[in-house]
Amino acid sequence: MPDRLSVYDRAELATDVGPGPRNVAVLLVLAGPVPDVDEVRRRMAAAVAHEPRLGAQVRRTWRGPVWQGGSVDLREHVRVLSAPGADPVEIAVDELRRPMPPGHPAWRLTLVDLADDERSALVWTNGHVLGNGPSVLGVLLDHLTDGPPAVPWRTPGRRPSPGRDPRVRAGRAGRSALVRPVTAGLTAAPVSVDVADLRAGARTCGATVNDALLWAWGRAFRRADAAAGGPGERVVVSVPVTVPGSRFGNRVGALRVPVPDGRGSAAEQLAALAARTRDAKRHVRPWTWALAPAGVLVVRRLGLLPAMLRRQRLISTVVTHAPGPPDAMHVLGVPVVATVPLVPVVGNVTTAVAAVSVGGRLDAAVVCSPESAGLAHVLADDLRDGLAEVAALADAALTPTADARQAPRAAGRPGR
Repeated sequence: MPDRLSVYDRAELATDVGPGPRNVAVLLVLAGPVPDVDEVRRRMAAAVAHEPRLGAQVRRTWRGPVWQGGSVDLREHVRVLSAPGADPVEIAVDELRRPMPPGHPAWRLTLVDLADDERSALVWTNGHVLGNGPSVLGVLLDHLTDGPPAVPWRTPGRRPSPGRDPRVRAGRAGRSALVRPVTAGLTAAPVSVDVADLRAGARTCGATVNDALLWAWGRAFRRADAAAGGPGERVVVSVPVTVPGSRFGNRVGALRVPVPDGRGSAAEQLAALAARTRDAKRHVRPWTWALAPAGVLVVRRLGLLPAMLRRQRLISTVVTHAPGPPDAMHVLGVPVVATVPLVPVVGNVTTAVAAVSVGGRLDAAVVCSPESAGLAHVLADDLRDGLAEVAALADAALTPTADARQAPRAAGRPGR
């Protein structure tokens, strides 16, 4: 029996307005030869049996779009690409930009043979209507990586703790040279840091890894905007949030978080940002998440959605972060040494960051439309430096200051 698309699914279809396809992708770089394609197909057959959405496609009916199940030809969905000496990131970007073939479930898995016994890659790509990042990542890692299913690590974010209420409203984003209508194309620059060090540094400010990522990216964005001749005004980040209790699918809302303006130390700014995200989470009401996609459908019906996306001033950029298993991963016995998640940019948001915490690393990718492509590697370097600055806060917290070192001596001197 066909299932009707949820309001979240229909909103994803509505926002697929180009100029490129609304696909998402994740690249797994392996420290060994390309896996056996027959074994990968066997594992994906188990994934399809476990998650029926992987065997369904969107059909238009008089009652509206529905999910229609059917058979899956794994010879079409799982293929080997021979690319000796190629850059796996560039291949993943090409896969992201390639439309899904009509008449098939909206996903494909490409095994990249680099003609190197010490290096190969897998690229998973799916249409965004199929499912959000955490959903897809969970199914992918559960069935492609070795070991037991990784369900325990897929938990909701930290429960908001009591704290001061800063009452900082997101409001409108400032003007920016990096906010303008996007054209077709995408550039990606990967970033990877040790997640344990990052978490330790963030905790000295009462912050999370996600807070650290938001702060470092907000700083990088503001600096790049100023370098591009922009005014460096107020940066508001859109942060996708999975609705609690969601299974595989698209039940996602978004928080809009204004990033501190750069005044004060890194620790002070990060603490302020952590307070803002805690406050935003305290005011989340999951039953309200469906209101935003319903509004998108109304605007689309009025024919205003493409123009609204090109002219919006609510957000400056997007950051999405999905948790993954903390232990080292293997695919058919071959270690996974890097993960590069990729997302599209839409409307007038020319930059975004996609990240996963996996295998002891925070692996991220800065993605830019052609309008900001020249800044991609500068943004990535600045993001990496910002994350390193947060990680260094842990060492600073353990190092006594000069005043603290002098205090015991002073306490022991006789008074005059």
